[in-house]
Amino acid sequence: MRKVTISLILAIILVEALAPITFGEEKYSELTTVGLKLGWSIKFAQRYVVKLQDVDESWSKVKIKVYENGNPTATYILSEGEMGYYPDKSNVILRIKVTGIWKDKETVYVKIGTPLKLIEDNLVLEKGESYTVPSPFLRYRIKVIEIPSNSEAKVEVTYPTGKKVTRMISKTSPLSIPYKISNDLTQSPYIMVELVSAKEGKEVVLDIYGAKLTFQGVQILKSREESKQETQEVGEISQEIYSGLLYEGETLTIEYNDTRYGIRLLSVGYYSRFEVLDKKGQRIESFSVREGSSYQLKKIPFRIEIPPNSIDLIYNRTYIRVFGPLEASAMPIIREAKVVAELYVNQKKVLLNGDELIVFIKVRNIGKGNAFQVKVLAPVPNDFELRSGIGTWTLNTLEAYSEMPVLVYTLKPNRVGTYNLGPVIVEYYNEAGKKVTVKSNSIEKIEVYGIPEIKLEVKGLKKDGSWGSYITGDVNSTIRLRFRVSAIGENEKYEFIKNASIVVNIGDFLDGKEVLQVGDLKAGDEKIIESQYLILREGIHRVSATLVYQDPLGNWHRIDYPNVVIINSIPPKVIVKKEVVEKWPEPSQLPEYIDVVLSKLSNPTPLAEEIKNVSLKYIPKSTDSTKIFLGTMSLILGVGLVVAVYYTAKYKNELERLKLKKKKPRPGGLPKKESSEAEKEETTSTS
Repeated sequence: MRKVTISLILAIILVEALAPITFGEEKYSELTTVGLKLGWSIKFAQRYVVKLQDVDESWSKVKIKVYENGNPTATYILSEGEMGYYPDKSNVILRIKVTGIWKDKETVYVKIGTPLKLIEDNLVLEKGESYTVPSPFLRYRIKVIEIPSNSEAKVEVTYPTGKKVTRMISKTSPLSIPYKISNDLTQSPYIMVELVSAKEGKEVVLDIYGAKLTFQGVQILKSREESKQETQEVGEISQEIYSGLLYEGETLTIEYNDTRYGIRLLSVGYYSRFEVLDKKGQRIESFSVREGSSYQLKKIPFRIEIPPNSIDLIYNRTYIRVFGPLEASAMPIIREAKVVAELYVNQKKVLLNGDELIVFIKVRNIGKGNAFQVKVLAPVPNDFELRSGIGTWTLNTLEAYSEMPVLVYTLKPNRVGTYNLGPVIVEYYNEAGKKVTVKSNSIEKIEVYGIPEIKLEVKGLKKDGSWGSYITGDVNSTIRLRFRVSAIGENEKYEFIKNASIVVNIGDFLDGKEVLQVGDLKAGDEKIIESQYLILREGIHRVSATLVYQDPLGNWHRIDYPNVVIINSIPPKVIVKKEVVEKWPEPSQLPEYIDVVLSKLSNPTPLAEEIKNVSLKYIPKSTDSTKIFLGTMSLILGVGLVVAVYYTAKYKNELERLKLKKKKPRPGGLPKKESSEAEKEETTSTS
């Protein structure tokens, strides 16, 4: 039966550990299930103790007590499966769940959890980018490796120890990152990563949660004392008047019946040595107490107990409990805290627009007293910008010989130059309530370098003597290329490149130097390098170049410049055009040419007639002097004839006028003749 019960409980614990996280509910980070016997307790985070105080007779209900900084602060009565919230459900720091009550083993199994709080909301990370969890959490780094789809991504988790693990996350399956406390104890999930959305091959959006409380320094405090044994002690011992640390050489002062007693710790070991002093400092009694047991003083009603696992040989101290009468009280021991801060960086030489400066702050309390309300102020130099992390951290209590988790933040430089960082300012209150301010070291000569703007111009020498990006040449001839490299910047001391060279892509087209050494270039410098190349074959070749150089920190860079020069070695083509040009003889040669042509014909008459017809159009019809004379005479006779006709007509008109004049009557005279006679007379006169 017992074996079946044990198997069942282990199965329940395993199911709880492997159960997936449910969305929509409040998320918790939980410690591995711990088994406690009656009177045992579990201590963690340097200030919390959860103790199994009591059980009922039937082992159905348990009484659990919570202590903070040694003081009882809460009590819970729980059955199996029930939970208690500390300090309350509206402001949970701890959740205590009873997962099993084994009466036969007299063991109660509890699981202690703390809420997960959102530390990054909708964090966008591109493929290849990483995110480091900020302080006060342990230093985990999450890097996006692949984004195969819009619903999942592959991430790489780097643990504080340097261990790397690769996991797939999806919208329904978040990533749970555990914090391994010891071989037996783990806090999980310590960090939880939820995938909100993803863009395949590009970026993811994440929500990142962290545990509200880190379960550091977990201790199981076992008690061999039974409650019945305590009731059998001297009746006057009825209360615990002191519970806390006592250092070697310290004295705890107790007041009882207006008398002060001192309990001094002489030595620390498996058997720790004490002595009791009276108000004058005289020894009353000396005794030894074994770890895990107690001692009843003989002369005064006090009992000294050293619980199990309470001895600290490193700092020579032990945890003790002092029991005494109700009227007794212990005077508080005011111890001095000694808080120190260390400042260091990952590198003292930073590249502008390159890696950011990672700053680490380590705060420790190396004193015996506690420090309260610790406030850490991170320094940010001029011309630097706070990129990740926060500028101020606070901690309620920094216990003796403890330290805060390493505080980490990053700074991005905005200008080149030399800078100093620090100091860190730490403010706290000691156990006496006095405010104390301390400063850390400073880091000097943090150098910020930059890469100047690099330009490369490549030209070829043309046949006309000018420089250009398109040149021609013949096979087996040489061409000259000129490379001009310039560095553009403002500060030659901090902006430069080293060991620069130009790699020329000549292929099988050219023969010559493929690597041209440039050397170092400071901001404002310019170098010109010329080189000759032999053309090996016909064709068109596009010359490309790559500038290779080191930045001021020694990192190598490459800049590609494609198609800087085009070389054409194809010879020009000769195009021959045939044109028939008719040759005509000169005018003076025509008669001879016609005579030769006609003489060679068997029948020249038709061609001769055609030539004659063409010639007659250009030959006048009368060309001899006789014809000219006859024409002239004809013209003169014609003109004479016209004149004669003109005067004949005029004469006839005048004659008619005279006849009319004679017919008019005149006084006296001869009788009128006959008309026929008159006409005859006129004809005679005319002749």
